[in-house]
Amino acid sequence: MRFLDLSQPINEGIPVYPGDPLFESRPFAEHETDGFHGTRYVVGSHLGTHLDAPFHYFLDGETLDSFPADFFFGQAACLNLAPLVGLDSPRRRDRADRTRPVALTVEDLAPFEPIFDATPIVLLRVGWSSRAGRPEYYDDFPSLSPDVCDWLADYPALRILGLETPSLVATSGDPAIVSEAEQAPATAKFDPELDEFLRQDRVALPSVPSTAQESEGEELARPLDELELLGDAECHRILLGRRPPILILEGLVNLESLPQYDRPEDGSSVAPDPSRAFELACQPLPILGADGCPVRAVARVETPNENRS
Repeated sequence: MRFLDLSQPINEGIPVYPGDPLFESRPFAEHETDGFHGTRYVVGSHLGTHLDAPFHYFLDGETLDSFPADFFFGQAACLNLAPLVGLDSPRRRDRADRTRPVALTVEDLAPFEPIFDATPIVLLRVGWSSRAGRPEYYDDFPSLSPDVCDWLADYPALRILGLETPSLVATSGDPAIVSEAEQAPATAKFDPELDEFLRQDRVALPSVPSTAQESEGEELARPLDELELLGDAECHRILLGRRPPILILEGLVNLESLPQYDRPEDGSSVAPDPSRAFELACQPLPILGADGCPVRAVARVETPNENRS
């Protein structure tokens, strides 16, 4: 049995998502003067490898502490999509509009439908974690679209979607990926009373006023009003707004070390394979009211000579 750490190390040099507070580590007690050592940390809720809770995008959404501990542990699968959208992929190299991120499509994921049908935690490997810890990690990363997220939301077994990227959609100078529904504007939001998704009008996100860009001297990596949130917000709302929600595990690394599924070139269906299954734990701190939290994501992988129960 092997245990693989899929988490980014955290230190004061780690880049953060534009607009998030920079990580700080300061001693409040030292051995030389106090006889013990203690440290004060300033940690954004979406730093490094982290989980997003529904409260991240919904005022009435669940916070991470409202989920039982076993929600963050379960059977997992890793899908290798790097040949389609990775740094060396033809789709990235040959794209006509380089101001827009390379995107996964429903057609890309469709062969893995049996995996999504049966697996509570699915990780998407896109070959991006080689840039983790560098500023370019947040630029032009492989992305999803609202249409893909609508498709994923139809699989009731799925409860955690894991990404090798810092978010769902790369946000840069131009609006990111949008679906026809978003252009309307409308979004897929779950109505628990009717037990189905409904198209509902949604007011566009307002710009953050300059007076709100600083809080008690807290240092921001970039002013919040520079953020482009269109496609990213829509994708988060679709997954986190499902009932039960699909939590989003972002910023994973070391996925190339996991057993994984490759996409057949002919697009044929991929059946679950016990030899490619593993277990994943991604426990957040039990912070009351948390909209997100860094996690230590660890995979437990059985070696070939072990008997599976």
